[in-house]
Amino acid sequence: MENNKPIQWGWEKGKPSNMRSEEHQAFLIQEYNKNRLEKDQVKDMAELNRALMTNEIKHFGMRSVTITERRVYHKVANITIELPKDLPLSETEEWLSKNTQKWEQSLDNKFNGAELNWGHGIDKYHGMEDFENNSETRYDVNGEKYGGHL
Repeated sequence: MENNKPIQWGWEKGKPSNMRSEEHQAFLIQEYNKNRLEKDQVKDMAELNRALMTNEIKHFGMRSVTITERRVYHKVANITIELPKDLPLSETEEWLSKNTQKWEQSLDNKFNGAELNWGHGIDKYHGMEDFENNSETRYDVNGEKYGGHL
């Protein structure tokens, strides 16, 4: 406990008689630099003192923080439309793509009243599997085991 003396600044002698040890200085610099970008890190005690003074003046009182959260919701709507009886299953996707006027507005109208659900919804609906797109449209021919994405 004999090293437990207050720091003597020693102005009368030209230099302090009791300074922080090199280990303690290294510790203070390391603690300041933790979680800071390399360009914002300090290299010695003079830089540390300037940085602390700048930050104390800059952040006198309270600091502020911006909190950002992204929440994912989805809506699902479906409609049933009639297909020509003589349309081969293999041409269903092409027919739907060429005849969007027969179904697109009705589907949009259904979306307006659809319930908003938490999450991406991919795991809740048959055939929905495209995580990379913001929307996904698929068709399933009723009474057949045939469908796909538009």
